[in-house]
Amino acid sequence: MKHIDAVRSDERGLIGKILVLWIVLGLLLVVFAYDGIQVAVTRFRVADAAQSAAYEASATLRSTSGDSAAAYQAAQQAVADAGSSLKLAAFTIDPQTDRVTVTVTHKASTLLMGRIGFLRSLTKARTTETSELAMP
Repeated sequence: MKHIDAVRSDERGLIGKILVLWIVLGLLLVVFAYDGIQVAVTRFRVADAAQSAAYEASATLRSTSGDSAAAYQAAQQAVADAGSSLKLAAFTIDPQTDRVTVTVTHKASTLLMGRIGFLRSLTKARTTETSELAMP
């Protein structure tokens, strides 16, 4: 009987340890899924804001007969309307073609990815859009 009791005592707590390991792995999976969704949503928001800003700036440039300051203000307003934390990183107007190029950036708010060095770059979204309205 001593031999059977010795085997049983060695296995005590094994199921608990495996359960804790699975719970920890499950929580990590949930956190990475949340972070992935945050990154995807941020990239979509940045792309949408850049496209809107480029279009608004181009439309303003045409309606004001080439007023670049008004076009810049329109781009800033379009980015601000898309989200207060988005940043208009670059704005250029090609003087020959009146093409407006806008770059918008933002860093995704994540739980874990932003704190891990090799994953940190994935949380930064940067999109450049160009718009040129055809003359009527």
